[in-house]
Formats: sequence, C-alpha cells, structure tokens
Amino acid sequence: MRNSTSEFDPSKESQAQSSHKPLHILIVEDVVLDVELTLLELRSANISVTYDIASTADECMRYVQEHIYDAVLSDYRLPNFNGLQALKYVRESEQDIPFILITGSLGEESAVECIKAGMTDYILKDRLFRLPSVLERALQEFELRRQQKEAIARIEQQAWREAIINRIVQSMRETLVLEDVLQTTANLLQESLQVSRCLIFQKAEDQKIRVRYISENSKDKALISDMTCEFFDFYHEVLHQGQQVVFNQNDLNLDPQICRVAQEHSVLSIMITPLIYQNNYLGGISLHQCDREHNWSENEMSLVKAITDQCAIAIHQAELYQSVQNELKERKKMEDQLRHDAFHDALTGLPNRALFLDRLSHALHLSRRRSHLIATHNLNDETSSPPIDSSYLSEQFGVLFLDLDRFKMINDSLGHLAGDKLLKCVANRLIECLRTGDTVARLGGDEFVMLLEDVTDVNDVIEVAQRIQKSLKVPILIDSNEIFVSTSIGIALNSDEYSQPDQLLRDADIAMYRAKDQGRDRYEVFNPVMHTEALKKLRLENDLRRAIERNEFRLQYQPIVSLKSRHILGFEALIRWQHPEKGLVYPSEFIAFAEDVGLIVEIDLWVLREACMQLRTWQNLFPHAQNLVMNVNLSARQFTQSDLTSQIEQILRQANLDNICLKIEITERILIEKTSLATKILTELSDLQIHTCIDDFGTGYSSLSYLHRFPIHTLKIDRSFILRLDNEYEGNNGEIVKAIIDLAINLGLNVVAEGVETAYQLEFLKSNNCHAGQGFYLFQPLNADAIAELLKTKIVPTSEE
Repeated sequence: MRNSTSEFDPSKESQAQSSHKPLHILIVEDVVLDVELTLLELRSANISVTYDIASTADECMRYVQEHIYDAVLSDYRLPNFNGLQALKYVRESEQDIPFILITGSLGEESAVECIKAGMTDYILKDRLFRLPSVLERALQEFELRRQQKEAIARIEQQAWREAIINRIVQSMRETLVLEDVLQTTANLLQESLQVSRCLIFQKAEDQKIRVRYISENSKDKALISDMTCEFFDFYHEVLHQGQQVVFNQNDLNLDPQICRVAQEHSVLSIMITPLIYQNNYLGGISLHQCDREHNWSENEMSLVKAITDQCAIAIHQAELYQSVQNELKERKKMEDQLRHDAFHDALTGLPNRALFLDRLSHALHLSRRRSHLIATHNLNDETSSPPIDSSYLSEQFGVLFLDLDRFKMINDSLGHLAGDKLLKCVANRLIECLRTGDTVARLGGDEFVMLLEDVTDVNDVIEVAQRIQKSLKVPILIDSNEIFVSTSIGIALNSDEYSQPDQLLRDADIAMYRAKDQGRDRYEVFNPVMHTEALKKLRLENDLRRAIERNEFRLQYQPIVSLKSRHILGFEALIRWQHPEKGLVYPSEFIAFAEDVGLIVEIDLWVLREACMQLRTWQNLFPHAQNLVMNVNLSARQFTQSDLTSQIEQILRQANLDNICLKIEITERILIEKTSLATKILTELSDLQIHTCIDDFGTGYSSLSYLHRFPIHTLKIDRSFILRLDNEYEGNNGEIVKAIIDLAINLGLNVVAEGVETAYQLEFLKSNNCHAGQGFYLFQPLNADAIAELLKTKIVPTSEE
C-alpha cells in the first residue's frame, strides 16, 4: 500500500543523507508491526525518510516501475514470493540502489545465495538496531561507486573525443589543400560517430549555402552534391549566433516545414553545427542519421563543435588571401549599390522620392539664381553691356504628378504581380516621353512624377502631358491580357512663391486630384484656387472627425404616407450636421466627402442606431404606432463590410426593435457593381425579415432586368421623374413613371414616390396605383419631438391595413 510521507526531524546531520531531503525507501514487508519497528529504528538514528510499503509481488513490481528510490528494505519470506524476486524486480527497473534484506532467520546457504544474487547486506530482525549503520554504509558505498563509474566514463569519453580530434587535426596538418582537409573531416566524422552521412556546407558564389563535401560512404552522393539546405535557411538566425541545432523528425514541437524536408531526405535525426571564425559565418557541418533516431549526447555535440572550430580556422586561412584581394573591389561595388538603392525605386529602377526632391531642389535653386542674375544685370546702371535676354537663361521649369486611373482594379483582378509588370511598362513609356535632361521618378504605388527643366511656358509642359496620354493609349499586354491604362496628370509651374521643393510637389498633387475629380484621363494645371479648395477639404475632414466625437449630428424624419389612406406608414431617417460655426449643414454638402475619406461607415452606423432607438421610443409612447417602419440609407462602402448583417442585428437587439420595423435603403449602383456581395447580404437581411428598398430608382443604371434576382421589397422612384410630371412638355415622363409602377406591381414590389411637391403629382401617382409617397406636399422632414406631436393624431395605419 502507499503510505503518507513520514519525516523525522534529525537533531544532527546524518552521514547517510547527502542532502537535506529525506530518503525515499521501499519497504517490502507483509507484517505491519515489523514495518513500525523498522521505522522506529530509523527514527531513533535521526534518519528522515518517506516510504512506500509493498506486501505482494504485484505491488513490489508496480512500485519499482513507477517510482525512484534511494534504497529497498525487504523481508525474505513473503506471501507467494521472496526477497530474491523483489531484488529481481529492482534490477529490471534499472535502479542501482542498496538492497538490504531484513529477515527473522536466514541460514548460511541462503545468506550466500542472497549476497551472490546482488543484495547489499542482510540484518536479522532480532538485531534490527544494526539497520541505521548498515543503511548509511551501503548508501556511502553506492555513492562512491556511482562517482567512480562517472569518472571512468568521463575519462573514456575524453579519450575517445581527443582521439577523434587528433586524427582530424593530424589530417589537416598533412595537407595544405582546403578541399582535402574538409573531405577528410567529413569522412572521419561519419566513421567515428557511426552516422548515415556527414555533409559540409559552404557559401557558394550565389551566396546560398550549398553542399560542398559529403562523406565518401554516404548514399545518394550524386543527388546531394551542390544542393542548397533548407535546414540552414530555416535556422539561419540561430546558426549565425553560433548555436548548434539538433532534433529528431518525431519531435512534437518540430515545425511542419522542417518535418517535410526531413522526410524528403529520409533524415530521422540531425545535428547542425555552424562554421564560424571571428564572428564570420562560413557555413556548417550537418550530421544525418537515416536508419534510426539518434539522441545526440553532450559529448558528441562538444566533439563536433571542437572540430568545426578547427575547420573554420582552416577555411579562414585558405580564403584570407583572396578575401584581402577582393575586399576593396567588393566594398566599392557594395557602396555603389547601396547608393543606387537609396535613391532609386526597386521595382522600376527609376529615381525615388529622395532623389527626385534632390533634383527638384537643385532646379529650384538654379532657377532662383538665374532669375537673380538677370534682375541684377539689367538693374545695374554702371554697366554698358546690353540687357541679358532671359530666353538664354530660362529659369522656369514644371512638375508633373501622375496617378494611374483605376490601378487598384487591375491589381484586384489580375494580381499584384501583374500590377508590378504593368508599372514597369508604364515606367518605360514615361522614359520614352522625356526630353533630354528631364527626370521621371516613382513615388510609390501607381504615382509617378516628372521634372521638366528649361521650359518656356506652360505649353511646353502640356505638350509632354499630351505625349504621355497618347503613349498610354496603346494597350499593354500582360500575361496574355490586353490592358488599357490612362492617367490623371497634375501640372505645377515654378514661380517666386515657391521656396521648398515639396511645395511644388504638393501643388502638382492637388492639380492631379482635380483632374481625377473632373473625370480622369486628363491633365489640370495648378492654380491657387485649388490649394484653397484642398485646405477647405482638409478642414472639412477634420470637422467631420470632430463631429463624430462631439456628437454634432442630428436626425430628422420625413414621413412616408400611404397615397390611398393618407396614413403614415413609416419614416425615412435624414441626417443633418449641427456645425458649431456654419449652423445646420445638409447631407449633400458632406456625405459624398465622408464616403471618400472613409468616415461614412461610422456615420451610417450612428444613423442606424439613433433611428432604431427613436422608433422604439415612439412605439413605447404610442401603442398604435407598432406597425411603423423606419427607412435608413446605407452607403456603398458600408455594404462592403463583411459583418454588416451582424451589426444590424446587434443594433436591433440593443433598441429592442422588431426586425420587420426596419427597412434598409440602397442604390442601384451597389446591386450592379457588387452583385455577389449584395446578393449575400440582401439574402441574409431577408432571412431576418428586414426589408430592403432601392433608393433613387431610375437615376442609376435603370436596368429593370436585375430586380427579380434580389430579395427586394420596395422601389423608390427618384424625385427627378416626379418633378417633371407637372411639365406639359415632358409628357413621356408620365409614361416612364407608369411603366415603373406597373413593373414593380407585377414583380410584387411596393412603390414609393420621392419628392411629391404638388397636388397634381399626388393625384397622378394615386390614380396609377402608386403605393406610397413622401415629399414636402405631404410632410417636411421633422425632428423627433415634432413627429411625436404628429403621432398623437393617430394618422397611422391599423393592423389590418
């Protein structure tokens, strides 16, 4: 049985204990009283122990297999087995510990048999007082024997290690040829350590670590020679630090990549030792065991480390002369390359921003110096020479800022590799458009800049811009794909207002964005008004960000009315911005910009959350308003969010609003440009019983064929069609509205007319079965309090409508 720990605090240090920890012993005894007497004797001698008691053969065998002991105290005669069998179990567990027999009576023949079998000593139970001294002596003898074995093993290992090292060092001394030295080293290491193969790796001319020497008795020598080593690449940093790498293929924490490489080369165990001389990484020696796993010992690792140190010295001495000869040449080559890389784009080889700004700065200084020279010469009254003609000292130059149109679409559709190839082709065409002395650089991405020096006026710069556009109209063939590319170009001319090169670059950039805003594939020349507008946009962006933080947005709600019953069916949430300086700002002045700068997503979610919370508030105040629906617009950027549906669900839960009370409004553009994503999200919303509405229908793609492909509930006819209903000269407009209504009804969709401003418009829509409308003739957008007052009149549909 397993006993709890029994520790006796000694009054003095016992010689039987080499540490302060209690001895852990196994007592093989079936008589409880004898166990207690044994422990009493140990206690009286101040020997602290923990113990286990085995009374059967099974217990004895299990204990010695599962636990490590300092000694075994065993009776001779036990039920169904004896002390010799207990000794056998201890031997099988490979525990080399004292085994002391404690018996009541033992004949001379039995005593001799026990000692021959390997028992340490025996004690008669009637002389149990001898146990402490016998145990202490046995422990001392076993400790001395263990130390002797370790000393002999160390001596033998050291002798073995030195013999191998001496053989390899001697072979190194016999030849000065580096190839012979390393080949002999590989052969002797394989032979001495009895491994499957020994490989020596060195840096090749391509700077990759490759196999240079293979032990001659290795298999597959021809296949291995000159191979690169993925092991070296993977453990690159560790080896550079001078550390050895050892592992077995079956190590649980081994990287899958290394497992794969080991399997490919049939390697079960490996040791990699770097060749380093004076912190110079020269390669390494790799030992492979292919027929079995090899647990590398500290002695083996130390041996190989010592040998690699000798090899590193030999390699260094052989390469020293050549290294000295090549050092200056390589250093100059490296410096030239570093200087080139620091000032050139890695992809196209064009100058980069740093070099371009340096040349632009030089042009700016040169221009100012020439301008000063002309002015000084012409104003000097003392000179009799004629004035200098400024045409001979032109101080004007221009900067072109180019950005490829829709380059992101090319990257997304064909991949970044194709995009890089396209950028290289564009760079080559730009170079062809240059005049002598001009500079083209790549700033990054799809942005390029040009410096055109010695220009007479803006027409010289425009001529180059037109030449670039003409050059790019020729399609570019990339991986069998014919790509048409265009560019938007901004032009800035030098003037006295510029003192820094980045100012010119900034204004050319501003002009380029104006070209993009004006429809792309064009050029624009910078003027100060553009800078003012850019600052205005920057202030607008800053104000928008603060508006979100300071909660400056407000919502108004425009009722949507049933044209048949004149009951309110719901509301469209309309955002307003209560600007601290400008007052109330309408969405037409900031929504498109918010979408451009990426703020629209946060604004959309705020509108959705506020509108849902407000509708729920009205429903709590007015029980008859439970069927009202809140329409909320979502931007195209919001519709690209993968977690949109879950965000809407979360907002509805927070507002405690039924899903059926929310209707999401989107534009036709989203359905056409993002068809697969729109289908996914609209289907998810439909499954949640959240209806969707196509806003401003008829102004976008006006493609009626797609309506049946999406789970759409409502069409909103754009206000531009409704406005023209009153114009007698546009009678065909009424037919268009009728056609939209008829189509929607045939598809099972509701129709809402936006911008109902007159009685005639209302009657026309009502007579043509338009389901609902909204506009100033019905209701203006109102704040939440005004809507609450309106709802008190109960002009809402009943549950039967």
